[in-house]
Amino acid sequence: MNTLLLYAHSGWRYVVIFFTLAALAKFLIGLLGRSAWSDWDQRLGQGVPLVFDLQLLLGAIFWIMLGGWQLPAQQAWEHPLTMLVAAAVVHLTWIVVKRAPLAAQKFRSGFAGYLIGAVVLGFGVWRITNG
Repeated sequence: MNTLLLYAHSGWRYVVIFFTLAALAKFLIGLLGRSAWSDWDQRLGQGVPLVFDLQLLLGAIFWIMLGGWQLPAQQAWEHPLTMLVAAAVVHLTWIVVKRAPLAAQKFRSGFAGYLIGAVVLGFGVWRITNG
């Protein structure tokens, strides 16, 4: 079961990366092109927190089944906390985007927030693989 969860968690990261990069590209194009906010922007923006949540859930289940809290401190806590921060950033970003009245504000907030979330995510993955 642990192997299955590890493969699911490891594989799902590519979905997270794809959605995040797609949203970043779409929001940047929308911002630079001064586009109207579309249904596609809405769905892509909603998808990022959703895929982050599923990745976080898979990681949490794996961490619990592995007894992750018993590992050395860096392995036990740094990666899970970094991923929680990344997930919180994308959720807060989506809240700001939903509340923004103008398309330009939505694109700007979405791009900036998801970029920060991607950097935190990248740092957390880099630390676990190169730690």
